[in-house]
Amino acid sequence: MKNEIDIHRALKVFNKVTQHGEKRAIEDGHFGHDYWLCGISAQTDHDGYTITLSDAQVSLTVFFHNKYQFEYPTSDALDNFLRRFNDVENYQAS
Repeated sequence: MKNEIDIHRALKVFNKVTQHGEKRAIEDGHFGHDYWLCGISAQTDHDGYTITLSDAQVSLTVFFHNKYQFEYPTSDALDNFLRRFNDVENYQAS
């Protein structure tokens, strides 16, 4: 099954999460932080060329030159992630 996503849309979601989300320390022993909004976590690597959007089961990694990779256990998990993705897109800061 081929999963396609508009990279510009993913980058807009990443920006919205980092601008309006809660900044949190990464808990898995790595240095750094991520941002959390509407059930989506956003983080970047040390040089900023790779970003990751994830929830508890799914991750979307966007690489340099607009390549990307989804990782998920089931299509239901992906559907839930995409609903959260839409929630972030529709988020209005108060």
